[in-house]
Amino acid sequence: MARLCTQMNPLLEERVLKRLHQRKIFTIVDILQENADKLIQITKLSYKEILQIRQNIIANYSAFPVKGIDAYNEILSNTALIPSGIESLDAMIGGGFLTGKIYEVCGSSGSGKTQLCLTVSAHIAHDFKQEVHYIDTKTDFSGKRVQEVLESKGYHDEVIGAVMERIRVTRIKDVYELFSFLQHLKTSLHHDQDGHHSVRIIILDSLPALFFPFLGKNLNDGKISLFFHCKRMSTYELPSYTVLYVMIHLLSGLTLMNQMANTMKYIVTEYHVTFLVVNLAMQLLEEENVAGDGSNECIPQDGNLVICDTMKPALGKYWLDIPCTRLFIHKINSTERRQIAVMKSTSLSTKKRCKVLINQKGVISALGSE
Repeated sequence: MARLCTQMNPLLEERVLKRLHQRKIFTIVDILQENADKLIQITKLSYKEILQIRQNIIANYSAFPVKGIDAYNEILSNTALIPSGIESLDAMIGGGFLTGKIYEVCGSSGSGKTQLCLTVSAHIAHDFKQEVHYIDTKTDFSGKRVQEVLESKGYHDEVIGAVMERIRVTRIKDVYELFSFLQHLKTSLHHDQDGHHSVRIIILDSLPALFFPFLGKNLNDGKISLFFHCKRMSTYELPSYTVLYVMIHLLSGLTLMNQMANTMKYIVTEYHVTFLVVNLAMQLLEEENVAGDGSNECIPQDGNLVICDTMKPALGKYWLDIPCTRLFIHKINSTERRQIAVMKSTSLSTKKRCKVLINQKGVISALGSE
């Protein structure tokens, strides 16, 4: 929302702006919404001059109209399906990751989320010859593991070197560094809008690591954390200064999360890329836990939802609706076997599941996809 200034129109002199500010008219939206007769009284300008200012603002700051068919053709020409290279997973999600969308891989620690991201990165960088932006917040990206995956497929050293160059790894220490990187990435992608997309996917591994300093490593433990999740807050008798500090800290985290979600949505929509975000599955509070045998198996509920009976995604309820598709990965039977389930999606059935293996070749398909 642009603020009124003298550069917008010669009639907006300093004395006119001062009068407008005294009446709490600061932005172009304020001046467009205000009654014309009232603006004449405030600014001492004529009706013709007020009309000229408004027309000038509308001409310079309004969105340009686009025909529906033009918008459709643009989306059609820039949208693509990006196969993950894992046949059973691609079959489950409709052929691959769709550009313009945010996907999430959720699972407990050690379930194979990073292994999945490394496998997808290697496949896209090799088969499609496109760059992959890999944002590493845990400093555990393993180039040696990517090399092992590529070597297991019989690629030569030159090919492996070229693939590794296309995987651009950026290590991020905190959420502020991530914002700086995303702003830099927006500039880079803007210059890349010439019909040739060198970047199609951005992988963020992992998001909770950036927000735990604000929201706590475990939202389910600690006296202060429980304070925010309990209906009878007075029970905990926390000092007022502690309550104020925690409230400010928590609101800061939620504000940053909101800004992060808006930035990610802008990037995937404007530049036709895919965001693949890694999230952590956390244990439910005892009072929130649903009945189950504690096996952590994903089960259908109400016929249309696949959930884990004792686990839920981290980052709270606000983040639940940000990804268009949430995939839940967990161990089954052995250390190598995994099941990936559609936990939530705007376009896929939540009854879908597939089975994969994690071995020297990375994440590969296994029998038993549904």
